[in-house]
Amino acid sequence: METIWDNICTALELSPETSDRWLCKLRTQYAQIHRHYHTKDGLIRRKVPHLTGASICLQLAALFQYYHFEADKDCVARNCEAVEEFFADAQLDNKTLLGNVKRLLGDLQTDAGDLSEHDIHFFQDLDLLVLGTPREEYKEYTQQLRSECPAEDVGSYDKMRLKLLQTLSRIPCIYLTKEFSDRYESIARNNIEQEINDLQSN
Repeated sequence: METIWDNICTALELSPETSDRWLCKLRTQYAQIHRHYHTKDGLIRRKVPHLTGASICLQLAALFQYYHFEADKDCVARNCEAVEEFFADAQLDNKTLLGNVKRLLGDLQTDAGDLSEHDIHFFQDLDLLVLGTPREEYKEYTQQLRSECPAEDVGSYDKMRLKLLQTLSRIPCIYLTKEFSDRYESIARNNIEQEINDLQSN
């Protein structure tokens, strides 16, 4: 996370005070006790190698995508508000960049500006990166994800998860960019098939 944040701060010419304040906020958010997968080590760590050469827009969106996270709630609006708060605090007058970040975060009311189709697909693929990890790492991810679900909702979670995986298994391409597809598609399909089998056998 720190490497990506340093890139962002350098590119946006943030003051040391603003940089340190928001890095502390990011660390605090991703260290919340109810998180098991959506953490700095569980989520962000995997994305960092793919973000190093990415645009500032993609880097910002990746760090704020799960700034607020609750397994049973849609936090898109709150995460967009967090980005707006960051831009205001940092006194960044770049409406195009702000709009592009919010669009990547899921605010469909915001104009896409100069956001390219490749950036949109790359961001989607990045979020699905974990599906293409080695079998044991993937199994740990599914356990962490399930642990984030409120105990009383585990049965509903399993049904929704099964439905999601079955949908993913039917689409022609899980990953939309060549770089992700070539490297992760077959592994992701094997992991999804195994998890479907596990859920159906429970």
